[in-house]
Amino acid sequence: MRNEDLLKPMNSNFSRNNENRLYNAQNSDSNTLKTGTTTVGLICKDAVILGTDKRASMAYFVSSKTAEKLHKIQEHLYMTIAGGVADAQYLIDVLKAETNLYQYKEGKPIKVKSAGKLLSNILYQNKMFPYQVGLILGGVTEEEGPALLNIGAYGSILPDKFCAIGSGQNFSYGVLEAKFKDNLSVAEGKEIVMKAVTSSIIRDMASGNGIDIAVVKKDAPAERVFIPIKE
Repeated sequence: MRNEDLLKPMNSNFSRNNENRLYNAQNSDSNTLKTGTTTVGLICKDAVILGTDKRASMAYFVSSKTAEKLHKIQEHLYMTIAGGVADAQYLIDVLKAETNLYQYKEGKPIKVKSAGKLLSNILYQNKMFPYQVGLILGGVTEEEGPALLNIGAYGSILPDKFCAIGSGQNFSYGVLEAKFKDNLSVAEGKEIVMKAVTSSIIRDMASGNGIDIAVVKKDAPAERVFIPIKE
């Protein structure tokens, strides 16, 4: 083989098929049903607080009023989901299984950042055909204290003191930016999360039907609360 032949692109059936799949995915004319949600997380003193609305939508249709968007991964680790339900549920199952295996082997709770990196690797490996999700991972460990990670569909990890994801995130961020401060008490944090999600429910038609809140604490079991909202 000549040296110049090494520089020529290889035209295999595999590469052509992948190019066609990518082109079709990017230029599809099919009607995609857009979904919406509001998920919020913040750090307070010795705890992480996560909140979500309960509505699942398909375009202008409310497909569920009792959707579960707040999930326990481990006793010390919770995650909120936004985007495609099937993609998110699959990732929840994978993360639960992998963190269970880690904790069984190591005999200690997995770090929040380690679980986030594991999830990030899964998302990044599939970035050409990404999972349609936006995730907030939060928890408390002895080594890290309270930790909150904003994880994107391509595998990005953004640690922060507060964040919001979903179609109603802009309205929630307005409340979070105005109300958040360091060393919040749990009661203050719950109030801010409730107000943030409520502001999105009021303005975003894809969010609604109540608020789920989880308070993940350092030295006690996580607290779960449902708050009905009159609309």
